[in-house]
Amino acid sequence: MYDDIEADFWKEHFSHVLHKNMVRIDAEKLTFDNAAGIIEGFKSRHPDLKPDVNFNPTYVTFEIFITPEIKLRLYIQNQVKGSLLKFDEGDYVKLVDARFPYNPFPEIEEFLSHMEEYLQELDEKVNKAVHSKKQMKVCEQFIRAKLQKKFKGSPEVLWKLEQSGPSFILSIDKDNNRTLHLISVANYAEDIENL
Repeated sequence: MYDDIEADFWKEHFSHVLHKNMVRIDAEKLTFDNAAGIIEGFKSRHPDLKPDVNFNPTYVTFEIFITPEIKLRLYIQNQVKGSLLKFDEGDYVKLVDARFPYNPFPEIEEFLSHMEEYLQELDEKVNKAVHSKKQMKVCEQFIRAKLQKKFKGSPEVLWKLEQSGPSFILSIDKDNNRTLHLISVANYAEDIENL
């Protein structure tokens, strides 16, 4: 669950960086020819980030870590392709990529200036999701206990409970007939009583 939240979170912020880049007026392009000067300027303004930069005969790659597991990669040739990558099972997996029409370093610097806020926001989202997941597990236990009590004297009734988003689906098999019932978290006791 954490992985999905984190990946979605960074993809959303990456799309904001891209959008700001796309709507910038009178922006300079970033190409192989002017990359060295722009990257050196970035490095001098942010010596603590220690980007990994590789100059090849026809392209440049630029990588910085956003978190210990998420990194931003720019591939600069005639145009700029940006990617967010996540370390997963020994390798980096691409979360999202996009082409930047202009030099993306101003947007990247703005993004990095808000990193503390983003990390706090991500932490809150993860904690909320973990809390919600725990609540669903507790609710599921209560629902199962109520169902066991309700069908205790009916061995011919077979039932199966599965989570479906913020609710549960109850499948009941009785006399070769299957019925499906929606059990809401908010009204589970009433929903079970009305079966």
